[in-house]
Amino acid sequence: MLRLNDYRCIKCEKTFERIEHDGIDVLCECGGVTQKLPPIFRVNMGPVPIGGYYDDNLQTYINNKSHREEVMRQQGVSERGATPKNGPAWV
Repeated sequence: MLRLNDYRCIKCEKTFERIEHDGIDVLCECGGVTQKLPPIFRVNMGPVPIGGYYDDNLQTYINNKSHREEVMRQQGVSERGATPKNGPAWV
């Protein structure tokens, strides 16, 4: 069975990923013996724009501060007091 694992070279201390084949030792590019590192817990958040985040209050993806301000203006909301011009206030 093939597994993608993280390894650290004992000789040069380089850390890298390699596919581990059953029973075959993984060697570093320098020829040094490697130590298998414990797996890192990774979470897939789905498609998230690079450099941005999803704002639950604005219900849209935000790229940067100026984009957030523009979206807030379009939706008629303000951070100060968090009350929109039309409709209920945010909680």
